[in-house]
Amino acid sequence: MFNRIGPWLILLACSLFTSRAASAQTWIPLTPTGSPPSTYSQPRANYDSTNNRLIVLLQGNPSVESLDTEVWVLTNANGLGPAPAWVQLQPSGTAPAVVDTASAVYDHATNQLIVYGGCWAFCSPALDDVWVLSNANGLGGTPQWSQSSPSPPEARSSQSAVYDQNKKLLIAFGGDLAFFGTDQNDTRVLSRANSSLPTWSTLSTAGETPGVRDGQSAVYDIGHNVMTIFAGSDGISTCCPYDIVNYNDVWTLSNANGQGSTSPTWTQLSPLGTPPPPRTGHSAVYDSADNRMLIFGGESWSNSTQSWTVLGDLWELSNANGLGEEPPKWRQIGQLGTPPGANSSQGVGFDRANQRMIIVGGEDIDQLPDINVFVLDLHRHSDH
Repeated sequence: MFNRIGPWLILLACSLFTSRAASAQTWIPLTPTGSPPSTYSQPRANYDSTNNRLIVLLQGNPSVESLDTEVWVLTNANGLGPAPAWVQLQPSGTAPAVVDTASAVYDHATNQLIVYGGCWAFCSPALDDVWVLSNANGLGGTPQWSQSSPSPPEARSSQSAVYDQNKKLLIAFGGDLAFFGTDQNDTRVLSRANSSLPTWSTLSTAGETPGVRDGQSAVYDIGHNVMTIFAGSDGISTCCPYDIVNYNDVWTLSNANGQGSTSPTWTQLSPLGTPPPPRTGHSAVYDSADNRMLIFGGESWSNSTQSWTVLGDLWELSNANGLGEEPPKWRQIGQLGTPPGANSSQGVGFDRANQRMIIVGGEDIDQLPDINVFVLDLHRHSDH
């Protein structure tokens, strides 16, 4: 009996170990050299994969907190090779003055950071500003801020944005006008987004449209021209009590840049598996090699307790563009090493070649900002 069962037990143990290993990934905290940035809330991060640099926009609010907008670069940001280091850029020109809620996308080909929207003072009013930072990774010359003149102006706060680098199009979805009850669900495209005279257009989309929201995440499959959005919240009314609805739904927009011969079309996905809890202010990256969307952290509002809960969970959505032969599926990923813990409104970058997600800053469980850096090693395990 032992000889017959023994090998089966060994195979079963091997299978269980492999399954558990494959369902967990390892966090690595980084300790960069150099003077760290100040602890701003809601940093915006973009990863320069060619030079292994994380470009971090810290949104200033000089009217309230006496904080100017700053740009920092984290060198050797993926934690491989030499020690990472913080370097503050000193751009010429006037920096944008926004507070917390702008979008920032990076043009790898031209080394430009494009910043759109946000809000002013105590987040009123919403801004229609578009700014471009040249030499944004700190290489190739002195960085310089310049303000664009978009036509027509489109004010927005807490929207999501992705970038079609090939066609120089910024694709923005949803967001608000800086007040409760003003959440939107339109999709707008900024043509010539990296130029001084960009142009806004609103897409006419087919299919059922996602509900109005802000604080959602969005990723872009440039190869198939599909934008995927997840979660967000709808601020319905304010005090007292507050009425805020959190989402955990997933939608795709085909022909998302509006440049194809067919109408951009919204489709709500129905992934298999247990979905993540509803949330807003989380981070998301898209792994084009495996067509998966990775979700981390965020926060969830409770109308019953009138309070926010900061989250620290990690999720994977397979077949995230909705085009795969298999249906999309949610899977919660275990976290080994030293996880960031509960964290919302962090900046995020993704090194696809080395399968590393980089988290910077955000707000902890007490909603206090930090500037800590963590790298998640996403290599798939094959241990036996």
